[in-house]
Amino acid sequence: MSVNAGKDEAGIARITLEPPSEKFQDSFFQAMAEFAGEGNRQVAADMSQEQFPAYVQQLHDQSLGKNLKEGYIPSKEFWIIDADGYAGRIILGLTFVPTPERVGHHVGYAVRPSKRQHGYATKALELLLDEARKINILKLMPECDSTNIASRKVIERNGGVLLDRMPNGEPCEGSLRYIIDLNARPTNLDL
Repeated sequence: MSVNAGKDEAGIARITLEPPSEKFQDSFFQAMAEFAGEGNRQVAADMSQEQFPAYVQQLHDQSLGKNLKEGYIPSKEFWIIDADGYAGRIILGLTFVPTPERVGHHVGYAVRPSKRQHGYATKALELLLDEARKINILKLMPECDSTNIASRKVIERNGGVLLDRMPNGEPCEGSLRYIIDLNARPTNLDL
């Protein structure tokens, strides 16, 4: 996959999804420092550069269902890559079956703070839907906090239809569950 800088003619960030790789180590740690600076750690605070190869291997193992923590499902993590390297992550649960009684999410993503508000999450989810289609996952259930307007827009721009609101114990708040049905959504090739 090639890495393109800037934005395309429609103003959407030029990014690719790549499997986790040691070649992005420097930009990965820069991004982790940004996340930590806003109080949103993405990895253990004490993870060192020397531990990075093992961390990358752990992510690859997750996609195969190897060495999973109790209660975890196999998932495939992609890194959002731009001209500067690591710009975030997006994760697809591989054994999830979206049903109305299901609590939890099927898709997760995080864009590094300095890359937000540039269309990265919207484009990354679009690309992830193409990856899901390749492995015959045709219904996805992303979830976001009801107060997270940016994530709501990302999901809705990618065909998400609100399923319901799940209470989380806080007054007037909760998680919003969406369904993205890829059978009802054209592929990028159809556009």
